[in-house]
Amino acid sequence: MFNPIVTHAKAEGVTRAFENCPTIFTKDERPGGHNIAYSPKIWRRIFEEWGDGVGVNYDPSHLVWQMIDQSRFIQEFGSPMVHVHAKDVMIDCDRPYENGVLPTGIGWQVPQMPGLGDVAWPRFFADLCRAGYDGPMIIEHEYRNFEGSDDKLIRGFPLARDVLRPCIK
Repeated sequence: MFNPIVTHAKAEGVTRAFENCPTIFTKDERPGGHNIAYSPKIWRRIFEEWGDGVGVNYDPSHLVWQMIDQSRFIQEFGSPMVHVHAKDVMIDCDRPYENGVLPTGIGWQVPQMPGLGDVAWPRFFADLCRAGYDGPMIIEHEYRNFEGSDDKLIRGFPLARDVLRPCIK
């Protein structure tokens, strides 16, 4: 299904990017989610099939809750990264006990603003630098405590900025 899309995009000078997210956030999804690009094994297959016709839209928070080594992922897949999200996640260790870690257990990985979760931001930036990444990065704002009003939403971004600022040169 994607071959014609990737071929056309490449011919037009566009790199298709898949985010490394299983997308298992609704009740109708299978255990692997709807996204095809969430684990290193699958990423290797994607690059075997499409080479430089595709790139990685990297979000470190998804690796944390999948228990995939972030540094190793960046080392292996850093060069085809075309976009990066600055989003953190906190693991609520009590919830997997009750629900397990499959889709019915969603809720044990709690989105956070950078600095409030389990991503090691200095290491994250060091790994990206070593991999040669110098592209765009966005703050993906999904922290529930700063949602619900424009005022709360606006207050979340300075928090992320202040945490990330020492890591950005």
